[in-house]
Amino acid sequence: MNNFDLRKYLAENKLLKETPEEEFEDSISKDVPSFRADLAKDISDKDILNVIKKGIGDGDENDDKLPYSKTSIKANKLTPTQKEIGFDQSIEGVLTDEYNSLQGIIDGKPNLGPNPIITYKGEWIIDGHHRWSSAFAVNPQASLEVYDIAKKPGFEPDDILKAVHTSIAVDRGKVPSSDPEGKNILAKLSLDDIKKKVKEKLNDKARDIWYKNFDYDNDDQIANHLYKNLSILVKRGHMVGGPGRKDMPQTDADKTPSKDKLDPLAKGEINISKPFENRIKLIPLLKETINKK
Repeated sequence: MNNFDLRKYLAENKLLKETPEEEFEDSISKDVPSFRADLAKDISDKDILNVIKKGIGDGDENDDKLPYSKTSIKANKLTPTQKEIGFDQSIEGVLTDEYNSLQGIIDGKPNLGPNPIITYKGEWIIDGHHRWSSAFAVNPQASLEVYDIAKKPGFEPDDILKAVHTSIAVDRGKVPSSDPEGKNILAKLSLDDIKKKVKEKLNDKARDIWYKNFDYDNDDQIANHLYKNLSILVKRGHMVGGPGRKDMPQTDADKTPSKDKLDPLAKGEINISKPFENRIKLIPLLKETINKK
């Protein structure tokens, strides 16, 4: 009898059943990849979706609030939560100036697109890792526009990742993901690889900007510049246990504003804090079982 699992026995005999609240609480207690996988399935479950939307209606109007503010933070003050930073995504843009952002990065006030980077308590990157790494590669002192989620007692960065995932799922009706591309610079960074990429991708437009601002006269100097800064980035490390890119939240999924996913969190509309109204539907099931006998 020492190995007897009462909960398992009750569940197998349909005497114990998890409520939607319990199912979601079990899920949100898992690591980010496991939670994201559950959420991708659960978002189509009306009962669980109803639980997720009960942030304000769960008896506490404030326990789920994640207020944020728009501000600027220097690139070298931020730390990634994801364990994969794509090599190509980090440097190709500053070798082609495809988005007309190179001069702004050099000047310290880059325009990295319509959606600011998402951060937590002024330190952790929640979304926007590759825009950050691209700016860092050129100018670690560049001030980046961010939506910074305020520190919440008891919440670690992985809790914020799960909260943001949840709000995105409610907004989009799905859990978007993005697969990693190419080499991961956090695992391996090579000067030779950077020189090769500079030779392959650097165009005249970007070269003129690099040469003018740094008084460079050959392309290897650009490669050395990128390698030096990315080496600093790699030494900073990332969140312990950080997920891979495919398990990271995509706040601008379907080219929608990141703000649309942060506002419901700021208002406390998304149910992200335990407990989730735990109830065990045992008595009705016992009666049902007895009546069948």
